[in-house]
Amino acid sequence: MLKLLFWILFLVIALVVAALSIANREVVTFSLDPLPFAFDFPLYGLLLAAGFIGLIAGTVVTWLRGHGARHENRLHKREVEELKGKNVRLTRELEEAHARESKGPTPDALAPPITGNPRIEHKAG
Repeated sequence: MLKLLFWILFLVIALVVAALSIANREVVTFSLDPLPFAFDFPLYGLLLAAGFIGLIAGTVVTWLRGHGARHENRLHKREVEELKGKNVRLTRELEEAHARESKGPTPDALAPPITGNPRIEHKAG
């Protein structure tokens, strides 16, 4: 459906450009007033060139305005990747903890806790 819409729009634009070119074949003088340059061009050529220059200028301005959004997007992507890594690590640790709990207590866990200093020091006197 989208391809069909593209081709219909392309055909309409091509017909408009063809009609513009046929209707404006007269040669006009294009001059850059303070400069001594003057060129003779068909009017449709100047119109198409002006449209192309406008298209390029609009593309450049849009690209420059989107710089901040693209930078922010890259930062968010990095943050998401870091958080995904942390999530995987924490999930693995949680699964290991559940696995240890399901096996039952270890012998070290059954031993009574040692309080104070287990070494006995002798005082010379």
